Amino acid sequence: MSAEKWKRRTLPTLRTPPVPIPTDGNKGFDNVDGKKPRVFSKALRSLSNSSMESMSQSPSRSSSSIRRLQKTHSGSGSMIDRIHRRVSIASPMSASAPEFPSVTPEVPYSSMELIQYGPLKTDVSLLKARAEYLVLTDTCLIKFGSMEGARAAFPQIKSGSGTLKPSSAHHHSHKSSSDVRIEIPLRSIVGVFNEEGSSPRFGVEIWWFSQWPKLAYSKTHLFFMLPKDRDDWLASIQQACRMSHRRAPSPSLIPGNLKARINHIVETTEPDSNANASKILTFPVVKRTIGSPQKANSADESQHFVDGSSFYIVIGPAMLYFLEVLKADYATTPGDLRVKVQSYGTVSLIRFRASVASHEQRFVMSFRLPLGRENRLELASVHYRHVIEAMTKVDRELKPMWPQHLQKAIFDIKGLPPPLQLTSGNDLGGLERSLHAYCAAFKVQVPRWTIEWNTPSQPAFRLLPPGAQPYSTLQLLALFRALRYNSYFKELSFRNIDLSGIAGKKDYSHFGDTIAYTSLNGVKISEEHYDILMQSSVLSQEMHALAFSSESIRSMDLRNILGPRSTIGRSKDPDGSRRVSSEVLRPILLLLKRQACLCHSITMSGNLIASGDIEELANLLVLDEVYMKKLDLSNCGLGDEGLTTLWAGIPGQGANLQHIDTSENQGTVKFETIRDSLSQLRAIRKLNIAGNTRLPFDVPLFEDHVLSSWSLEELDLSGIALNSPTVDILTAYLASQNSENLRVLRLSKCGLTGAQIAQMFYAMGQARQITLYINGNRLDEGIDDLCAVISECFGPWGLFVQMVEFALEANYIKLLKALAVNQTIECLSLAGTATPDSASETACRALSDLFSQNHTIRFLDLSGFDAKLDEGRLGREFSKALSGLRFNTRLEHLRVRSQLLNVNIGDLAEAISANKTLHSLDCEGNDFNLSNFRHLVRHLSDNTTIRYFSAFSDRDLAQTIQKSVDNAVATATSARRQSMISKLRHEKVPQSISEPLAQQLRDGWEDAVRTQQEVLERNQLLFEEGEDGRYDSGQDGYVFCDGEEDFSKAFGGLALRAFESKRAMNRRASNPYLNNKRASMISLGPARLVSAEPGARVIRSWSRSYSIVSSEGGISAAESPSTGSAIPTPPEPESPVEKEYLVENQQDRNEEPLDYEYSFADPHDPDFGLELRAHRRFWSDEAGCIEEEEHGVQFEERHT
Repeated sequence: MSAEKWKRRTLPTLRTPPVPIPTDGNKGFDNVDGKKPRVFSKALRSLSNSSMESMSQSPSRSSSSIRRLQKTHSGSGSMIDRIHRRVSIASPMSASAPEFPSVTPEVPYSSMELIQYGPLKTDVSLLKARAEYLVLTDTCLIKFGSMEGARAAFPQIKSGSGTLKPSSAHHHSHKSSSDVRIEIPLRSIVGVFNEEGSSPRFGVEIWWFSQWPKLAYSKTHLFFMLPKDRDDWLASIQQACRMSHRRAPSPSLIPGNLKARINHIVETTEPDSNANASKILTFPVVKRTIGSPQKANSADESQHFVDGSSFYIVIGPAMLYFLEVLKADYATTPGDLRVKVQSYGTVSLIRFRASVASHEQRFVMSFRLPLGRENRLELASVHYRHVIEAMTKVDRELKPMWPQHLQKAIFDIKGLPPPLQLTSGNDLGGLERSLHAYCAAFKVQVPRWTIEWNTPSQPAFRLLPPGAQPYSTLQLLALFRALRYNSYFKELSFRNIDLSGIAGKKDYSHFGDTIAYTSLNGVKISEEHYDILMQSSVLSQEMHALAFSSESIRSMDLRNILGPRSTIGRSKDPDGSRRVSSEVLRPILLLLKRQACLCHSITMSGNLIASGDIEELANLLVLDEVYMKKLDLSNCGLGDEGLTTLWAGIPGQGANLQHIDTSENQGTVKFETIRDSLSQLRAIRKLNIAGNTRLPFDVPLFEDHVLSSWSLEELDLSGIALNSPTVDILTAYLASQNSENLRVLRLSKCGLTGAQIAQMFYAMGQARQITLYINGNRLDEGIDDLCAVISECFGPWGLFVQMVEFALEANYIKLLKALAVNQTIECLSLAGTATPDSASETACRALSDLFSQNHTIRFLDLSGFDAKLDEGRLGREFSKALSGLRFNTRLEHLRVRSQLLNVNIGDLAEAISANKTLHSLDCEGNDFNLSNFRHLVRHLSDNTTIRYFSAFSDRDLAQTIQKSVDNAVATATSARRQSMISKLRHEKVPQSISEPLAQQLRDGWEDAVRTQQEVLERNQLLFEEGEDGRYDSGQDGYVFCDGEEDFSKAFGGLALRAFESKRAMNRRASNPYLNNKRASMISLGPARLVSAEPGARVIRSWSRSYSIVSSEGGISAAESPSTGSAIPTPPEPESPVEKEYLVENQQDRNEEPLDYEYSFADPHDPDFGLELRAHRRFWSDEAGCIEEEEHGVQFEERHT
């Protein structure tokens, strides 16, 4: 077969044949009457675009041409093609076919407006080389095999110029298919651009939709002799396409089956977007291949492929999808479409290159994830302008607070000025929208976070600790990027978050997208500063961006940035810990030095800081242009040199510093240095120098006029042995009006005697609203003076007397009697305070009188202390003292840990039944067995006011259950041994006996825990309805008493959780939540909770109650991963979450809650609930404030 014949048979398959219309046989094609085709053309006109409007005004083609086209179309396709056409005609999808732009009915050439014509490059590879001829009309682009064929179809074509004047546009002609190689409807073109092959030829590449019903693309190359010819033709084709779309915009670009598949892809990838299908934008595009080798034969080039894959970009709520749809048709079900998907986060777009000045349809999109490589999409589309508009709009919506000039750096669009995109609904500075977008782009879960309003710089963003697994590098980076340029928050808190995962990592990007070089107000960093950041780690770059970009950040809380690894990291890799701290601290110091940051409060507590960083900070403090209000460097591993260097620089900020904390460091400062520095402080409000120096015998720490000039709110001198002159000056200060703002005074382990403390009590006056810590002092000396002032109601309203071992029991009894008659102390902690031996009957009677006679104390802690080398318990008879609790009418929160209450459980149980005021009871660490626990829960059901109850910590509960199972199995084993030999031989209990026994015990424990939880839920409902039987029934349970917040925070534990719950209900009072369950519908049986409705028993799947472990409430419930809102509402698992206070990953809700242990056990003995913190603050620790810990590691600080 000759090449000419081969071309005649194969090339016509590229052209777009007439739309198959279901008709009655083939009468329309066979009739030769001149009037019939006119009826046929009207039918076509109703299905086609507006370019067919001129058909009725021009002579229609002859019937002979119709027969020829029908014959050619039928013979050129394969058997499979003919079958597909028959199926498509009969399928319902064919009814919507005219909506698709590629479906262009047969239009006579006579009705077309001729725009341009001319020869293509001659194919020299053929024996008889002939130049193909190209004709452009207002409807289609046609390539003929020769000029003669083009003139036969368009007689107006003459030699010379290829552009016609409007007057010669229309001539009578017929449409002949004998020499038509390709016919491309303009409305079906997807992209037309310069050919980008590696060979030096002048070509145009055209992509268009294949013939309906095929869902595919076709492509061809058109080569010209000169580059000017190529450029002229490219401009003419692009302009003709634009005019065609303007005359009649396409009603739909994407078929229905593909739309359904696209919607499914977006909904699966972005399940949290809540975007409807109308917001999903889809554009057909061309995937360009640059520099690919071309075939030598021009005939092959012109037919590069037919009915190949089609390509689309889909712009979703936060993601961009690049789809390759393999060859299919309109009748294919959405699930059967073969689609290759590549997804990119819209916010990971680093460059968008395009041009609208020259109508260039090509554009390039570059995406890049942090620490990753660039992914580039080389595309082209006739809809490139709509793509540019859509991408700029989505980018602005996902980053609403970013400066608009930064968008120009990403969108490099020639000829288009940056649009002014106005955003709406930027709550929280658009954080939620941006954070979800970044997490979707980085393919990570959204971290847990909350907003705090009780900070000096509010509102404060706080990243909450993760669940079982630490945050990944990309999770942290997604959060940091979302916080950039956010001007809503004034403080950023990453305390107790492990940031070591991104420390030391470098991210090299020539686009500069990792560095924030300009602020929200357009302030730019210097080139030197930029070069420093380019060489820094990712963590340093992100800390710089957070402090610099928004210009609203005033405070950075970076405590314990190694998270749960803090203690381990400090001991095993101190250099690595200092390196992480340096990467966080140095970029902030550099910004302060260059006056490019408004941050004035830095908290680095719990992080080891290198001596070089301390020296740089000290040098910074003496600069006049630096303004610093808060500096917290407690527990930072500073030695003598580091502390001395720091305190030498502090006077430079003497007029500005309001909060200084350098406690818990190993080093000490020379007395002269720290005294001189303190004398230059003029604005100080909170001062914590616990253990920082040693005083001489006769020189006071403060000068009298210096201390008198201060308006202190908190003062901590714990761990410093105070001499008499210092005590006298401090006593005089307490008596002056300058101390009226003082709320917290910590003098633990200061070597004070009872007489000196009595002087301070007298100086305070009666019922002074101050919380005083005098833990570990020598109260035996001058105990009579101290008891006298307490009996006369002098002193503070909050008193912590912890870890005091009286030399004589009589002194302990005197203190108890004085406290029993005191009428001003509302918060009292005697945790760890005891007599040398077990408490006598007289001491127990004094404790009982304290319960029954004192009607002022609301918060009371009588916990014991138990460690391997020491003990501070009151003995086995202590439980008798609880009998006075039955007559108490004021106590609301009681903590009695580690006091051997299991010896006589009946006293505590009866007290619980009779008391009508308690809100919380914490009795952990008392070694209750199953029988004890059941007895407690049984009597707890008689109480209607206790809403928070804790008998076991998480660890203790699991260990107790396992221990009871092991003991029961061991007992069963010993009962089976009959001989001496069997006693010496290890024998296991048969599995048929041990497993049922173990399961029975576990079921018993679970049933008791479940019953306790139901009782507490009932009591909470009764409290909310005011039907809990409280003595003061007229008092609104939602109203706070004086000092309740201060006492709850100082006391910690369940008391703090109850306070936070009440505050949450108070916030919701304006919009009360109607709970379906009412307390009046719930009644109690002897051991179970049942509903008043017959057969409607209250049953829940067993899980640890929010109140089982008091130590879980040692902090705000907003910090607890087990709560569902930022403010704790434990008894309301169905209550709505207050979205503005907590946003968390829903998958973390069921994670094990953190164990926030507290107190005074040996730090090497983790088996007891009452424990000392691993880092002892010179005995300045308070048992009353339950510290927040995770897996035995200090988790929460005392100072906020």
